[in-house]
Amino acid sequence: MRDSARYAWWLLIFLFSLLTLGNIALFWRLFRAPDSPRLQTNNARMGVEFKARYALALEQFGQGKPVVQTALEEVFNNLDEAFAPYEAAVYRAILESAFGVGDPQKTLQSLPDLPSETLSPLQRRWQALRWQEAFSSPLTPEQVPALLHALPDTPSMFSGELLKVALYRRAGDVARADALRESLGRAAGWAVVTLGAVLATLICANIGGLVVLIVYFYRRLRLPSRPAPTESPFVYDPLLWALVIFLLTMLNAPVLEIMLRDFGVNASNAIYLLAMLLPLMYLASLQRESGALGQIRWFGGAWWKQVGAGLAGYAAYMPFLSVLFALTLLVMPALPAEQTHPLGERAAASRTALQWLWLFAQAAVLAPIIEEFMFRGVLFKVLWQRTGRVWLSAFVSGYLFAVIHPQFLGGIFPITVLGMILALVYAHTRSLLPCILIHALNNGLITLMLWSVGS
Repeated sequence: MRDSARYAWWLLIFLFSLLTLGNIALFWRLFRAPDSPRLQTNNARMGVEFKARYALALEQFGQGKPVVQTALEEVFNNLDEAFAPYEAAVYRAILESAFGVGDPQKTLQSLPDLPSETLSPLQRRWQALRWQEAFSSPLTPEQVPALLHALPDTPSMFSGELLKVALYRRAGDVARADALRESLGRAAGWAVVTLGAVLATLICANIGGLVVLIVYFYRRLRLPSRPAPTESPFVYDPLLWALVIFLLTMLNAPVLEIMLRDFGVNASNAIYLLAMLLPLMYLASLQRESGALGQIRWFGGAWWKQVGAGLAGYAAYMPFLSVLFALTLLVMPALPAEQTHPLGERAAASRTALQWLWLFAQAAVLAPIIEEFMFRGVLFKVLWQRTGRVWLSAFVSGYLFAVIHPQFLGGIFPITVLGMILALVYAHTRSLLPCILIHALNNGLITLMLWSVGS
């Protein structure tokens, strides 16, 4: 097995080179494409969506009409930045009708002449007539479902829900309109409360992280030269086959999905679980080996110490994340919209509570377990044993950890730092539990933030 480990090294070098070159090529193609939307535009749309929900939440919390109107004015001011003029006018008319402010008919008068993001001039004029009729022609409650089906797609999912409220109110079905509005208001209220709790947690973590970093560098905690000082530098190399299995499964996932889709099977979740189970089964089989491989312990120490190390490690990451996020904002106007966080891509496709629950389970439970085993339990441990240099091994494993996330300049620096901190926490504790906890907190809070903004 140790003799075959050199093939694992060559395979990993090839796979990580392939991932790196693929990310660079994708970024360059998207960056050079003249019609490629920018990441800043996507974020502006997300901001408009949240501010519209915030206005609805203020109404739900019993705030006065002037407060709600002030929030709506901020939404109106940001519509032109987030959407093309045609889509911005449609969104504005829906908001005006749903909240009972302004004149939606007047807003839609110039709709046929406004440039659209996706519609041709002929499509634009035809669909503009349908929008104008929807907000001006007489309407009965029985006609609303057919009208909703006949109207063009709204600029966003949330504006589509508000459109139902507006049309039922126009049709005189006030009870149904109020019920829909109440449901949207409750969801918006919970979203605002959740986002506030997440932001408060991050602020506290930033303050605590500064304290942790000061104490850590003041005490200058020493680390051994290798995880197994009495063993050969090559003793852990066979572990690399687990990482090879993981990467090969994930890289072939799109092909497997297409093949299985031809048989009417949606296998994305099964492939994800397969990519998790196969490497873990291989690592479990090594426990029967003699020597250092059979003596590997993935978890160790009192549980409260491991939890404490996890909380301290997550707090230590927060100051770095804040600085690197600020730097990302500076380059955001140049970033393609497709270079987003994987959680963001899955969140955009999530519609039901079950989909959000599965996304949270993937992000905050499954991904931390498998990725910590692969990158801290395997890659970092092998590099540390090989080189005897903990900081160098932490950086290399952290960078390669960032490479598998297809964000390139949008996330490679913060993810690399996160990987380094996770590696150092593992080096100090010799346990993966604190690393899994840090990873779960990071992904879980991001998922909650995405839910609060985009649900």
